[in-house]
Amino acid sequence: MGIARLLRRLLICGVAIWALTLMAVLGWMLAWPETDTTDLAPADVIICFGAGMRPDGTLAPATIDRVATCAQLYAAGVAPKVLTTGGTASPDGPSAGGQMAALAQDYGVPATDLIVEGRAQSTLQNGLFSLPLISDAQRIIIVTEGFHLPRSWASLRWAAWQLGRDQPDISLVMSNTVRRDPVSGRINHRIILRETLALWFNAARAMAYSLGGAFGMAPADRLDWLR
Repeated sequence: MGIARLLRRLLICGVAIWALTLMAVLGWMLAWPETDTTDLAPADVIICFGAGMRPDGTLAPATIDRVATCAQLYAAGVAPKVLTTGGTASPDGPSAGGQMAALAQDYGVPATDLIVEGRAQSTLQNGLFSLPLISDAQRIIIVTEGFHLPRSWASLRWAAWQLGRDQPDISLVMSNTVRRDPVSGRINHRIILRETLALWFNAARAMAYSLGGAFGMAPADRLDWLR
């Protein structure tokens, strides 16, 4: 088989996989039901994943929506604790986890019921850094946007496996079905397309991190692979 033909087949295969991934993300995002808090089983903690923050600590609208959803779940008595997770956007800036926790207090969540994780720079790190802070939690609720639910679920499962802890019972709650431009209100198609690539990129990074551990590399030497 010629090199050109092989490359063409690989390209076709790659495009097909991307298209199938896009269809799966759209299907999940549009088919996932709105949450009725009366249908949610009581949990030990709600994990709020960050969705962007400016270097000065200003939270992105999507992040604010996620925090608001977590506060609503807390107020409904679904779980006694809320964990906010997200790192810094600049070396000397505040962490997203800290900013989200401050906003959650404005929404009525007491500081005593908030757990802050402020190092994570990716969804994989969200899981890896959050679980040690809630080592006794058996039932967890994840709050994020519809398109991000599969990746957040998989990342938390993978992190539990990496940390050698029992797999928690995870419930998924959407903060929003789709992300829209805060000014025009139009659907942000770019973030959905990016998510189709992020799913495979996350899988590759998680595999590399796991293989590095199998070859004796310390976790600290592999953390940058997950950024």
